[in-house]
Amino acid sequence: MGVMLNDTYVQLAFGSLIIMLVSYVLLRRVKYLKLKEPPLVPYKYPIIGHTIDFYKDNKNFIKKCHAEYGEIFSLFVFGKIITFVGKELSCEILKNHKDFSFIEASRENFPFENFLNRPNEFTDTLPRMVQINLSGQIKLYTERVQRQLIKSIDEMIGNGKVLEPPLKFFQFIIAKPIAATMVGEELSDDKELVNSFANVTTDFIPFLSIPPVLNFIHPYLHQQVMIFVFKYLNNPFKMHRELIKKKITPVIEKRLREMKESGDNYVSPIDILQRYTELLHKDYTVDIDVVTDNMIISIFASVYNTSNSLTFCLTWYKLVNNPQFLKEILEEQEQLYKSNEKSYYSTEQIARMEKLDSFIKETLRVNVNNVALQHKTLSSYFTFSNGYQVPKGRLVNICSGEIHSDKELQGQNADEFNAFRYLKKNSPATRADKSFLTFGLGKHTCPGRHFAVNEIKLTLHYLLLKYDIKKSSIEKIKPKIYGALKFPSDEGLIFEKRELK
Repeated sequence: MGVMLNDTYVQLAFGSLIIMLVSYVLLRRVKYLKLKEPPLVPYKYPIIGHTIDFYKDNKNFIKKCHAEYGEIFSLFVFGKIITFVGKELSCEILKNHKDFSFIEASRENFPFENFLNRPNEFTDTLPRMVQINLSGQIKLYTERVQRQLIKSIDEMIGNGKVLEPPLKFFQFIIAKPIAATMVGEELSDDKELVNSFANVTTDFIPFLSIPPVLNFIHPYLHQQVMIFVFKYLNNPFKMHRELIKKKITPVIEKRLREMKESGDNYVSPIDILQRYTELLHKDYTVDIDVVTDNMIISIFASVYNTSNSLTFCLTWYKLVNNPQFLKEILEEQEQLYKSNEKSYYSTEQIARMEKLDSFIKETLRVNVNNVALQHKTLSSYFTFSNGYQVPKGRLVNICSGEIHSDKELQGQNADEFNAFRYLKKNSPATRADKSFLTFGLGKHTCPGRHFAVNEIKLTLHYLLLKYDIKKSSIEKIKPKIYGALKFPSDEGLIFEKRELK
């Protein structure tokens, strides 16, 4: 009898628990059902939703949705409902950091910390490290960058060359000066190390480009498969990481010995490797793997993005496609060269490359990804100023392509390239605002944008002075487009050595 009573009580308790759980789920569903969500655009294909239309012709599809459904709407893409906003609501996402997170959205699509077996907060130190020790001390690196940049241009192009595809070559050109700032000039002359700096991100992109078809089964299944494949199968990234670790280990050990022996008299090298060593060491010992992973993350955030932007400047180049801007930009570079009394330029002189700066910003404007800056909703729900609401966990994208081509924000002929659009308007390429979102906006504005833009300016400056640049085809060079993303063209560029007058 007692056993039967016990069984009855267990069954009642278990049944009550099930009822409570079901009630909780239903209550949450009712709560969400009461939200005034943005309109979900009707779709033709069950399960697939808008996935095909989104990737087939993203620009026109998003434009059509805006025209029919207004400032905010939602699409069903790869098993997820994703919300999209235009210029009127974008700032509400970018400025409400407690309600939306760019980092959490990035982790959902690209779980980098999981790949490295690190906790989520592992990358939290990077923005401040870059802001204080790179962008904040840019003058300390300016001469070094130019010295290594000139070396890398000579090594990769020399007296002239056809670069095809251009991005591959520009990654090496950019990697050398970045390595000099990251690990010091001595290591930046190590060709194996520079090769890893140049290719660590590129070799990983095909792995990240696998379509998330498993999301149709469950939203996180694709992510888990990515993590499993990355951790347990061989991939080029692991080889790059081991090589970088091998190269920096003796340098770190030597510096720690010298720090201990010299005490207050120690002269600290100026590079990011030293900053991480000082930050992470305890009693003059440091976990080399932790330093290595921090350096890897720093490389991910710098080399590929900078070389990508540089390649856009040269392949989408109006100096190649439409050379009407070449004369004035080239004159500016020649005047600066002739007036310079030293071997290298100061940051103040680089700032005077105003026409080149305007050209770079305009190139970045027209080549922005059509949809970008995805954020994840953190609060239980968020209400936009127009009354629409999104629930917790919802991914929200900004229609940056439409913002960058909006006539009210960009002026007349916003769909056309105008190299001098920003000239004399106190709007340098590093300035992020609601009309220029290439570097983000708000709390997560790219902290390394000043360094990156300076490096692009210097690279273009030296390339323009040294070479006549032509396209290898009679066709107009166009970027590659995959869904909402833009990539530089693989079309070859011809570099012919020129004599400076």
